[in-house]
Amino acid sequence: IKMAEQIDLTIENLKEQLNEFKLKISKCRKRGLNTKLAEVKIINIPSKIKMLEITKDLSDVKKINKLLDDARIEIENIEKFI
Repeated sequence: IKMAEQIDLTIENLKEQLNEFKLKISKCRKRGLNTKLAEVKIINIPSKIKMLEITKDLSDVKKINKLLDDARIEIENIEKFI
């Protein structure tokens, strides 16, 4: 697999993770839980993914993965209250 194709697959994976997190945040919000911090943690990810689609830079992948990891931890903390 060429590097560009690999990054395209990674981009799709990042988008899927982001959508999954958005759904989880929405479910938590509907249950009356405070989701503000989780929302703040994911707010910049769509623009970072768009930038990655242009740059195809692996360092951008690492940055986005770190943001997603931070968001995942926050969402898991919120879900403990369900």
